[in-house]
Amino acid sequence: MPEHIQVSDSEIYIEGWALSLWNQPEQTRLLINGQDIDKIEWPIESPDIATHFDTLPNTKAARFRCRHTLEKGKSPYLNGFIRFNVTGPYGEHRLSYRTAWFFCDPDREFAVPSPAQRERVIGTDHLEFFKIGGATIVNRIQLLLQERFDRTFSNFNSILDWGCGAGRLTRYLPFFTSSITAVDIDPDNIRGCKESIPGVDFLQTELHPPTPFGNASFDLVIGLSVLTHLREPVQNAWLAELQRIVCPGGLVLLSIQGMAQSALYRTPIERCLAVRSEGILYVGNNSQLDQVIDAPDYYVDVIHSHDYVMTKWGNYFDVLEIVEAIAGNQDLVVMRRR
Repeated sequence: MPEHIQVSDSEIYIEGWALSLWNQPEQTRLLINGQDIDKIEWPIESPDIATHFDTLPNTKAARFRCRHTLEKGKSPYLNGFIRFNVTGPYGEHRLSYRTAWFFCDPDREFAVPSPAQRERVIGTDHLEFFKIGGATIVNRIQLLLQERFDRTFSNFNSILDWGCGAGRLTRYLPFFTSSITAVDIDPDNIRGCKESIPGVDFLQTELHPPTPFGNASFDLVIGLSVLTHLREPVQNAWLAELQRIVCPGGLVLLSIQGMAQSALYRTPIERCLAVRSEGILYVGNNSQLDQVIDAPDYYVDVIHSHDYVMTKWGNYFDVLEIVEAIAGNQDLVVMRRR
């Protein structure tokens, strides 16, 4: 996971950490835009990583620092982004985009939201995490659409970023398309997005459906970490609303907490087993939106099993695939409107 990047006219400098579960560290490759990085310091001692992932191998020395020399006069930003990846000895392949990280050209970045606005979205005000995470998720989805459906964002007529928050994803969608609507229940973040991200139609929505959109208004909906924070009856109401506003054949991409995020959060094994048993598990209230919405029991933390999603969400859409750990460590449920 990259934690810091610095780009000058002559080089790219990246700091972060990486865990090599199956390959020994000496077999692991660090790549920039598909090319091996010139100078790598790795593995570096990482007691913090070892403490957090105490059951995994190679955690005591998992941090890295690397420098990559740039070709004079040639921008490292391909279509506005640098691609960074950690691979095994054979390098990248057709599905390597699912683990790649993307860094946006700072000259093309929009104004960033305030620390408080960022924290309500990702649980921390860390600016690098906010920007790298958003750029990475959008690029991974772009490449997933291309790999899975032979389409890109530009091939859709009307895209909805449902639950846009502070615009973590929305700010990078204009790199690929101009047909974007973004909605959220957080009035402060919607105001901020309107002020900082041009070319997007932002709208505050209510806590419960319906939305003001007509039937079959969108052919692509992206909803990152939305249904992970709603109780089951509210989830079902919103799934029905999405079914209404998505056109037949349209795609709906919604994220859930999977095994990767459970490992990152050190979720107790008893809770993981309970998710498998119950299908949907209410963990507790989440206070991140308490300052902006007057409904303390509305925003909660919920974990779903894949079997539950395939069955229950299948009442509203055709569930085509669940791609693990592609969306900010969450799994992405890929669905199509019947």
